[in-house]
Amino acid sequence: MKVTVLGGGSEIGASCLHIQFDEASVIIDAGMRMHRENVLPMLGMLENLKQPDAIIVTHAHADHIGALPVVHGLYPEVPVYATPPTADLMQIMTQDSFKILTEQSRLTESLMPYTEEQMNAFLKEIRTFPANGILRLGDMKITSYRAGHIIGAVMFLIEAGGESILVTGDISFRGGRTIPGAKVAENIQADVVVMESTYGNRLHTDRNTEEKRLAENVAETIEHGGFALVPAFALGRAQEVLLILQDYMEKGLIPTFPIYVDGLVTPVSRIYRSYPHFLKGPVAHRIRTNGDAFLTEGRCIAVNAPDRKEIVNGKPGCIVASSGMLTGGASAWYAKHLVADKKNAVFLTGYQDEESPGKKLLALAEGKADTLDIDGTTHQVNARVDKFGLSAHADANEMTRFIETLEPTYTLLVHGDDDARESLAEQIHPRFNPILVENGETYPFEKRKSGRGVVGKRYKVNREQERLRRHIGSVLLYKKEGDETYKFGLCQKVHPKTAILFCETPKGKMDKVEASRVAESLGPWNQSIETFKETADHVLKFSRPYLDGVNWDLVPDYTVSLQEIFRHMDIKDTTQQFAIALALQSIQDEHRHIDPEGQIGYRLDADLRFKLSNLDLPIQAVKMNPNHAMDAVRSYLEEHPRFLKCGVQEAGSSEEHMLLSFDFPGGVTETERKKITRDMKRETGWDVTFSESVRHEAFQPLLSELLGTSADMPSVHINESLVVAKDAKPDNSGAISSEFKKITGFDLQFAEDGTSAVAGEDGDAGYQTNPGAEPMEINQAIATAKQMAWENNVTVYKASIKQVNGSPMMEVHFISPEVAKRYGDMLQELSERIGMNVQFAKQPKQNEIIRIAKEMIPTSWNVKGNPSVHMDRAAVSVKVGEAVVEKEWGDVRAAIEERTGYLLEMKR
Repeated sequence: MKVTVLGGGSEIGASCLHIQFDEASVIIDAGMRMHRENVLPMLGMLENLKQPDAIIVTHAHADHIGALPVVHGLYPEVPVYATPPTADLMQIMTQDSFKILTEQSRLTESLMPYTEEQMNAFLKEIRTFPANGILRLGDMKITSYRAGHIIGAVMFLIEAGGESILVTGDISFRGGRTIPGAKVAENIQADVVVMESTYGNRLHTDRNTEEKRLAENVAETIEHGGFALVPAFALGRAQEVLLILQDYMEKGLIPTFPIYVDGLVTPVSRIYRSYPHFLKGPVAHRIRTNGDAFLTEGRCIAVNAPDRKEIVNGKPGCIVASSGMLTGGASAWYAKHLVADKKNAVFLTGYQDEESPGKKLLALAEGKADTLDIDGTTHQVNARVDKFGLSAHADANEMTRFIETLEPTYTLLVHGDDDARESLAEQIHPRFNPILVENGETYPFEKRKSGRGVVGKRYKVNREQERLRRHIGSVLLYKKEGDETYKFGLCQKVHPKTAILFCETPKGKMDKVEASRVAESLGPWNQSIETFKETADHVLKFSRPYLDGVNWDLVPDYTVSLQEIFRHMDIKDTTQQFAIALALQSIQDEHRHIDPEGQIGYRLDADLRFKLSNLDLPIQAVKMNPNHAMDAVRSYLEEHPRFLKCGVQEAGSSEEHMLLSFDFPGGVTETERKKITRDMKRETGWDVTFSESVRHEAFQPLLSELLGTSADMPSVHINESLVVAKDAKPDNSGAISSEFKKITGFDLQFAEDGTSAVAGEDGDAGYQTNPGAEPMEINQAIATAKQMAWENNVTVYKASIKQVNGSPMMEVHFISPEVAKRYGDMLQELSERIGMNVQFAKQPKQNEIIRIAKEMIPTSWNVKGNPSVHMDRAAVSVKVGEAVVEKEWGDVRAAIEERTGYLLEMKR
């Protein structure tokens, strides 16, 4: 048996295989490259290959059928076979490929690969595969199996002369909303498997999560007055998107909005409608009941080119249009008219070729550019861009398990870029001989002397490698050499010679881990990669919340594995499982046992169970790291009027603790201190102490506020907890002294006679409404504030109502008072609209300022630690480790000031 790769071997596009047995041969697919000058497979090689007995087609995407008219022209008498849906779809898709080729030829001033007459002659000769899925041609038996991916897509098992080969085409085991996933038949025992590897280096995100995210983001865009453009492959992906959006609307999960369907999507959807028996039950039922499941009356509106201008100038809605990569057609037209407006959005849902506008649009979304070239014209992009994982291809784990199920002698990896194929080849067990094929190469396989099957190298099982390979797809807990802390990683592959495990970290990097440094395996991970990253991040940042309340007394006092501990505790939450695995690494080695197979067991006596229950062991992350803990403290005390700062200190031989500073420590009651201590222990794991240092300079402004006039600097007597005012004693001195004592913990006396004084209410009304105005209802007033903020393109973090002198007043929280002052006109208008006085909060959102500064500062500056906020001078300072270019510094400084109102300062 010989397999010749004419195209689609080391690439995605132009898929074409020639397979030859002793007496029979067959061509499988002949696709086109969508974005290159050389669009065809290496069809010239066919001159030196045996004429095929048949041409068979896996599915109707252009990268698998676009060159078939040329092949048919070479062999006009050779029959072409496809499943009935594929045969019908080819009538549309081939003509569309012809249009694309015509346009490319015009732009590149090149020759068309075939004529319209050749295309029509080919389309007339397509035959459908037998209903039983088995085609016999002489000695050759071809069996089709459902491949998922799109409607009508199949795998082919070809058997002849005692040899067999399975060609997967494009496969998807999860299927989707429209079609079932690939069929994994137990009776397939192929000598050779030719398998696609599009996503050989990644795991898919959770489909339900991605569908929900897409529906909600489309609805949000439209709700804010924009258009949501979803460029989608007309065949397969567009139908999925239409079902997702309609389902979410029907369930009331998102508001109803119009969906405009344009381009090739409409005719393809009508072919889907003709084959309900190839679709999933619920979709087939809707077609039989309503006549359609995709283009539903009043909701999904099929439109054509003459309608487009009216659509983009009309009521906002969702536009689902081909092509999925913005390479032409309806989606490219809409993109040119929508990307300049920031209210609009472009949501990509499929694979993007490296040279396609869609790929460049993703790069733009990452901030690497701000323009996009479509049809030779450059467009400024202000619209939002995002990508959603609705892949119709198998991922790395699924393909690896598929090969392990089939157990072929050889595995040829095609239809993927180098990274994807190389990664998948390393994950597939060596005994299945993964081969990275190249275009233009022939791969011969010698028949066994028995006449059954092909010759393959005997594989001697290495028990240690077999044990390590069981880690693939599992979450591992390990320490890298030189590290003091444990990490979680998702094991992707094992090097067959060095026994090094490759683990993907929560940050998306790949760690090389020696087997001896693996502390524990938490077992196979079957959720999304995003969920893994989120779970690991939560636990490694702060494990205490997931260990509080764990009943360790349920663990027996004999040696048990980690999974047995989970079962005894009835712990099913993965975040708790991660935390428990991490906590167990704090016990001493004598309580840990490793058997000859590498299985780890734990024996927890009563003392250990007690210590674990009370978190009285050196458990990693049972305390937040200091920076995160200080951020949490600042956030917790953000609205506290007396809080100044916090820091980490070590007092003598005691453990590190958090030191909290207030301007007047005496004003923080014992009850309040106990609550802060308890809450901070729970939220950060840190013990806190309170600084007793008094901020002397704070007495004068407080005294001025209470007196209602500018006060002199008073005399402060710390030891007596006494402040003596030099100002004249007012009539309400008793009330003032009482309030002063409550705020500061200090007694207040007046120099003239030592008696107390009184202060009035803070009279700062800020922006005043019209006299006698009727106050708006509270919730309506808050909603009005948020709406005005949205209209003025400014973020308001909170709007609240409080009573001042018996009247309601709104306090609006901006990121900082400096930003708030820019919107004085807006605040004045707000006060007049809601019939209340308005003022802005005087405290900045320190954590938000820090977050924005970190986000906008280039990594090349090598910033040390977190930025620091200085409220007294409205500044945020950073310590940089590298010299900064002056222009770059100025640009970043201006950008941060624009967003936060705070000036950026540098310290070295």
